[in-house]
Amino acid sequence: MCRNKILKSAGQKMKCPNCGSEINNNLKISEIFSFKAQIPNYICDLCRSQLQPLAGRDNCPRCHKPNIGTICSDCLMWENKYQIINCHQALFEYNQFIHSYFKLYKRYGDVLLARLFYQDIKKWSLKHSFDVVTYIPASPSHLQARGFDPVYELYKDIFELKELLAKRDADKPQAQKNRLERLQTPQTFYPLPELKQIQKNQSILILDDIYTTGRTLMHSHEIFKRAGFSNISTFSLSR
Repeated sequence: MCRNKILKSAGQKMKCPNCGSEINNNLKISEIFSFKAQIPNYICDLCRSQLQPLAGRDNCPRCHKPNIGTICSDCLMWENKYQIINCHQALFEYNQFIHSYFKLYKRYGDVLLARLFYQDIKKWSLKHSFDVVTYIPASPSHLQARGFDPVYELYKDIFELKELLAKRDADKPQAQKNRLERLQTPQTFYPLPELKQIQKNQSILILDDIYTTGRTLMHSHEIFKRAGFSNISTFSLSR
């Protein structure tokens, strides 16, 4: 399946960038007469059926870790270590479908897949408001290897993103580390000069793609906390 033929053209139906199936964009009667701009959908019904949404489940109230029912051990650890009360939300539980998606998107550099979850992320963004939205940047080596920044591409058409952090190259990618190695990863972020232009009383949202242990987002959170910010939230597509 040629992935360059997924966008809708004259007389053609849109196809799912993940599997190539046709996307069902038929509107309900209520949607037709709502007179509201419809949010584009880029994922087919088959792919969507393999997702496990986190909304409405008994998740950790601080990080959305699924089916915990109380504050998870990771969040308690971050509170004890950094005095950070985690405020994280995510859309989908990490499963085999999400794993395969990110393998295609990040490892094999299929940048067209950045649009797959546009509708879901856009709907979330319309329900939440922040003064400043930034993101976890790619390291120089990853940016050079892929030719694009996956987190930036995932969110650029939805949020007005500000580039406030930079990342040094780590000893090895997070995906190649086990849990203990992830937790022991040293700080690799540093603030850009633009951070000094942000008022300290503004609310900050930091975006990432996947929340595993929280190590990456806690490092970024720490940069903002040291700079004098207190109203900091984080978000990821998957948890």
